[in-house]
Amino acid sequence: MATSTAAMGSHKYEFFGPPGAFVVTCSISIITYLSYFLLTPSGSPPPAFLSSPLTYLQTALSTSSLFHLPTLALFLAYFVFTVLLQYILPGPLVPGVVLANGKRNRYKLNALRTSLTIFSLLAGATLFFGGANWVGWVYLWDHHLHLITALNVFCISLSTFLYIYSLRPGPHLLAEGGTSPNPLFNWFIGRELNPRPLLSSLDLKSFCELRPGLTLWIILNISNTMHQLRTTGGITDSMILVNLFQGWYVLDSHLHEPAVLTTMDITTDGFGHMLVFGDLAWLPITYSIQTRYIALTPVHLGPLGVLAVLAINGLGYYIFRASNSQKNLFRTNPSDPRVAHLKTLQTKRGTKLLISGWWGTSRHTNYLGDWIMAWAWCLPTGFGSPLTYFYVVYFAILLLHRERRDDEACEKKYGEDWEAYRRIVRWRIVPGVY
Repeated sequence: MATSTAAMGSHKYEFFGPPGAFVVTCSISIITYLSYFLLTPSGSPPPAFLSSPLTYLQTALSTSSLFHLPTLALFLAYFVFTVLLQYILPGPLVPGVVLANGKRNRYKLNALRTSLTIFSLLAGATLFFGGANWVGWVYLWDHHLHLITALNVFCISLSTFLYIYSLRPGPHLLAEGGTSPNPLFNWFIGRELNPRPLLSSLDLKSFCELRPGLTLWIILNISNTMHQLRTTGGITDSMILVNLFQGWYVLDSHLHEPAVLTTMDITTDGFGHMLVFGDLAWLPITYSIQTRYIALTPVHLGPLGVLAVLAINGLGYYIFRASNSQKNLFRTNPSDPRVAHLKTLQTKRGTKLLISGWWGTSRHTNYLGDWIMAWAWCLPTGFGSPLTYFYVVYFAILLLHRERRDDEACEKKYGEDWEAYRRIVRWRIVPGVY
C-alpha cells in the first residue's frame, strides 16, 4: 500500500491549486518556444514582433516545422545512454536522508564520470570529424526548434508514466504535495517521492536532477559557440565567459553531487511534471538563451568588461559554494573542526539549527550567491535585448518562492523552535534587506 508523508484529509495546494498547475504547465512550454522565435539575427525580439506580436507568431508557426521524429529519437537515445552510463560507470553507493517512513534510500553517485565520458566523446568527434563543422554541432543548431518539441513530448510522456506508475499497489512513499484529490495537480506536482521504475538502484528523480538536462545545457552552449565560430570565424570574449561560468556551475554540481541529496527537491517534492520539465526541458532550453543570443548577435566586452563580470561571478560563486559546503558539512559531520565552533539552536526534534556562520547572516545566504552569479551569466550579453535577462528575473521569482516553501515546511517541522530561529536569524535571503 502506498504511504504518504502527510495524513490524508484536507489538502493545502501550492501554485493556486489545479488551475494554477494548468496555467504553469502551459506557460513553461510556451516560453521554451518563445525563446526560439524571439531570438533572431534581426533583433531579439525582432522588429516584426514588436510591431505586431500575434501576426509575427502566427506567421512563424505557420512556416515552421515543429516536430521531427529523428530529433525525438536522438534525444531518447541520449537519455538511454545517460542511464546506461549511470548504471555501468563506477561510483559509491551513499545513503540519503531519513525519510518519513524511517528509511534511507541509497544513491549511486557518478554524475561527474557520466558527464566527463559524454564530453570526452564529443571532444573526440569534434577533433577528428570537422571541428565546428562536425555534423553533430550543425544538427543541434539547425534542429533547435525540433529539440524543443522533442523535450516537451518526452517530459509530458514521462510525467504521465510516473503518475500512472505511482498508482501501483504495494509499499511506496508518496510526497505530501502529491496526495491531493485532484489528479491533474498530482500529475503536475508529483505523486511519488522517489520513483525507481527502471532499476532498483536508479532513483529517477536524482538522476534527472543532475545528469541529462544539466549536461544537455552545456552541449547546447557548445553548439551555439560552434555556430558563432562557423559564421564569424572567431569566438567572442562574452561567449567564452558565459561558457566558462555555466560550464563550471555544472561541473561544480557534479563535484558536489552528495549535496543534492539533502535538497528539498529530493527529500520533499514528488517527481511530477514540475520537476521533470524543469530538469529536462526548461533548464537546457532557457538557460542556454545567453549563448544562443551571443551566437546570433556577437558581443565584445573588452578587458575591463571581462574583469568586471569575472569579479561579479567570483563573488556570487564564493557565497554560494561556501555557504552550501558549510551546511552540508554540518549535516554530515558536525564534529568537523570547520563547523564544530558554530553556534546552534537545539530543537525538540533532537536536531540542531545553525545560527552563526553563513547561516546566521540569513536563512538562505546561498540563494544570494546563486542570484549574483545569475547576473554574471547575463551581463556578457550587453544591453541590446531584455530577453537575455529573463533568467535573472525568473530566477529571483524561483528563489523567493522556494524560500517561502522552505520556510513553511520548516515551520511545520520545527514548530516553536522555528519561531525562535526566526527571531535569531531575521533575514530571509539578503542580510539587512530581505
